Amino acid sequence: SFLMFSVALPMILLAGCSTPQSVPLTVENSSSINNIYIEKNVPKPSAIYWRGTTQAWGGALFGALGAFATADAGMTDAEKMIKFMEKHNIDISEIVYSEVSKQTATLKTYQITNSDKSDATLTFAVDMYGFNKTHPFGTHMNPMIRMTAKLIKPNNQIIWQESEFVSDFASENDQGQSLETYQNEPAKLRTALAKASQVTVKRLLAKLQ
Repeated sequence: SFLMFSVALPMILLAGCSTPQSVPLTVENSSSINNIYIEKNVPKPSAIYWRGTTQAWGGALFGALGAFATADAGMTDAEKMIKFMEKHNIDISEIVYSEVSKQTATLKTYQITNSDKSDATLTFAVDMYGFNKTHPFGTHMNPMIRMTAKLIKPNNQIIWQESEFVSDFASENDQGQSLETYQNEPAKLRTALAKASQVTVKRLLAKLQ
């Protein structure tokens, strides 16, 4: 039980840590919104969360010769993962915006339009994201992500705001792989982050319906 507690405690802290206040969408505000603009800029933190055993990166970061270099000697595993994602053009902000674009296209309640024709702007921000070694005896480093979505009127009034945290334990968040797999097949790293993002965006948009 101590083992489960030690794993669950960081999840509780992550889920509740500085979560923005919920702002429900009133009937009055909802009825005044027909056209929504989706903000393309998705802010993200510069650092990622990383909880797992220290693992070898070798040539995955700096190429074959890099395995012998000491350029990464002072970097943490979290920093190495950021460097790896940059190398392979894996950007959580772009992944989230792609998911938002796909899912808002199916919204029945609102029409997606240009900014100059919109009644409100829908924004998404990545509050935190990273990877956790879910099972002590396993190898998978599963992604986790917390996002905040807002609906903002042209006068900058926030008429709706909700946050969602999808942990590495979430059953729908099922594309996590081992670090070795991510290194050998970066496309699977992108897929893992996309699935975690998809689940989070879906939960948030469900609150907007």
